[in-house]
Amino acid sequence: MLPRVCTYLAVSTLCFALLWQCSIAVPLGARQSPLRLTGMCNLLARSLLWNVSAVLEMDHLFSGFDCTQQNAEVHIRTQTVSACTPQNSNCAHGAVLNIDENECLQRILEDLHYYRETFRAYSKPELTKSVVRSIDELMQNCFSVSAMDNSLAKVSMDHQKSFQERLQLCKVLQGFNLRTITINRVFNYILSK
Repeated sequence: MLPRVCTYLAVSTLCFALLWQCSIAVPLGARQSPLRLTGMCNLLARSLLWNVSAVLEMDHLFSGFDCTQQNAEVHIRTQTVSACTPQNSNCAHGAVLNIDENECLQRILEDLHYYRETFRAYSKPELTKSVVRSIDELMQNCFSVSAMDNSLAKVSMDHQKSFQERLQLCKVLQGFNLRTITINRVFNYILSK
């Protein structure tokens, strides 16, 4: 299992290094968006998904229970799913999907800030080295700095080294895994237009 995690991290780092200079220019007069359209945003989002999935497979973080059998706990305060759901999602008509990209991306950015602070509060090297680092890379390379005030991302956590902490971490990671799937889908949609 450790070689698999190392492989994910190595591939993520290699792809990140190879695509460092790639970017897609935004046309003059385009709407201001919290997303900086770069060629590596899809790759960084995919890398984040891989890293979250890899951490979920680390049995030593969840000793005493099977994390895959636990329910996900998703941060719903930002309402990312409703903001990123197409308004005319009737597939039968084949219409072009409409989402408010700015609103959707702002909600994703708020989620990234929340989860970043949540995982930092756990003070686990496995999270810091892979998941938090991937979140940082995604935020730094794909979002504009002024897109969100950092003061909104304060997370109050009282973590104890206990079964309940491991269970809560599992549920939050499961929820963030779902959120990273949403992020990947949104990025793929926006960057493919």
